[in-house]
Amino acid sequence: MTKKSWKEFVGFTVRVIIIHSLTYLLFGLIMSNLFNYREIFQREIIRDFMLPLDAHTPLGILLQPVRGLLFAIALWPLRDLFLAKKNGWLMVWGLFLVFGILSTTGAAPCSIEGVLYTKLPLWYHLIGLPEITLQTLAFSTLLVWWEKRESTLITEKQPKQQKGFLSDLLMALVIGCFSYIGFAVGSLAVFFLMNTGSDTDQAIQFDEAAADIKNQLMFVVAFIFNVIFVLLIKGRWMANKISLWSIFGIAWLMDSLILFVYQSIFYGSSAPLTVILIGFLPALILAFGINQNFKKPAVS
Repeated sequence: MTKKSWKEFVGFTVRVIIIHSLTYLLFGLIMSNLFNYREIFQREIIRDFMLPLDAHTPLGILLQPVRGLLFAIALWPLRDLFLAKKNGWLMVWGLFLVFGILSTTGAAPCSIEGVLYTKLPLWYHLIGLPEITLQTLAFSTLLVWWEKRESTLITEKQPKQQKGFLSDLLMALVIGCFSYIGFAVGSLAVFFLMNTGSDTDQAIQFDEAAADIKNQLMFVVAFIFNVIFVLLIKGRWMANKISLWSIFGIAWLMDSLILFVYQSIFYGSSAPLTVILIGFLPALILAFGINQNFKKPAVS
């Protein structure tokens, strides 16, 4: 590949990894709790096929960028083809449905071969379909949308105003890391505030919370959303289409909702006031970081 093509491939790969990792984590979290995978994986026959849910969950999440890289390598030769089609997302999703889900070369769960040649019950094949079909649908839709957006920016030929995707991504990751620190500081502040009362039974058990993998993943999910938020909003900010206060307000609402929805799904309840307080500082950091690192073009 030429130097230009190589840069385009790297940018494409990064976008694939981000979208795949995000959709994988999001739909995995939702469906595993909705269908209670933890209990299902302990049932007869199923437990001989699947490891317990928590056995390799952290490792599985960490390895998703590797899968994203493999997807990028496979989809790169087809990139121009699905970008040229009006419904290119349907082409990508069709590839996943046919070759990755229903007609795999091996007897995988949810596949035709899996139904025919494994002892897994039919209900197990069916219960896994919502997660993988919706995740691949979201992945295909977001990928094609993002790629078409990048192609549009390139054709506008504004090199002086465009830093390039990799530079923007690096800056978004840096801002996202600082916002992650904001979550930590906000959580500590809420912890100390809630432990100032005399009712120790209602106090947050800090050590248990710090060791809880689900609690840690909550902030990882928020970090991913914040990075994508920076990438999506910085263009409107630089084009004077949104104010800094609006960015702060949207970010505060987004971070609070992420924590509220996550806690409601995985813990059964959430305290609205708590998540609003924790979400304040990360949102402030996001707004400040965007203001300082994505400069608007000078107006003559």
